[in-house]
Amino acid sequence: MKKIILATLTSTYFLCASDVITIDSIFKKNNGIRSITSLDILTANNTRTFDTYPTMSSFDDGSNVTETRQTILNQTFLYGYSSKIDFIFSGSYVMDRTTYAGQTSNYSKTTNSFDSIWLGLNYDLDTIAGQFKPKFTFQTAVAQNNTYQEKKEQFNFKSYNLKYALKNYSDPLVSTVFVSTTQNLKRKINDKDIEFADSYTLGLDLSLILNPKVSLNFGFEETYQTKMKEDSQTANDSTILSNLGFGVTYSLNESNAFTFNSKIGTSANAPDSTMSFSLWHKF
Repeated sequence: MKKIILATLTSTYFLCASDVITIDSIFKKNNGIRSITSLDILTANNTRTFDTYPTMSSFDDGSNVTETRQTILNQTFLYGYSSKIDFIFSGSYVMDRTTYAGQTSNYSKTTNSFDSIWLGLNYDLDTIAGQFKPKFTFQTAVAQNNTYQEKKEQFNFKSYNLKYALKNYSDPLVSTVFVSTTQNLKRKINDKDIEFADSYTLGLDLSLILNPKVSLNFGFEETYQTKMKEDSQTANDSTILSNLGFGVTYSLNESNAFTFNSKIGTSANAPDSTMSFSLWHKF
């Protein structure tokens, strides 16, 4: 059994699954097309509006929000161009139920809409010290819907994300430390110049491989958001978003695996909870 687990871990040195999902040990080669289909269910009892891809972000637009329930369907495709490069295509669709505080009673609105399309690439670097595998990921939002004070606009190439991850494989533990930043350009919504917050994230993912089919997952992320501005005036102060995550990955076969993860917000402006169901497929 030890030899089987060690062989499984060793094979992961050459994987290029997206770091959007950090447990990528079932994909033994980074060629061809792979897909990750995810369903996220987000719950928050605060005044914030949330985005979840490629990193968590939130803001308060003064719309008297009291509760948010989001269901996000995300489809990601990865194409292995070479042993070092993966191209990434990711699209999201959001079902949003928001509760507002009215003058006499609370009221809710439900919307269903396209959220965003991101394009990018993963680039694997050479192994460091024989045991650490570094990877760069760059993505940009080629199309993105933003809602501010109940007014929705679509934008192109206004958000960019850069991530550096460092993986270590040590039987039976797979660990990943990563840093990332999302930068947002100014955009106009409802005749207002909006500068959404930039973010800087530090995270840790751990996977304990119990056997060749099952691993337990643990994750921690802490994100610093800069100020958000409306017409050059501060609309939101800088803030910290942090969460803890727990989950399990089950490998159905060499081409398919299922992951369940649950995140708990550990700061005031983060979602209270996020549940994520993901299906991986290698064509």
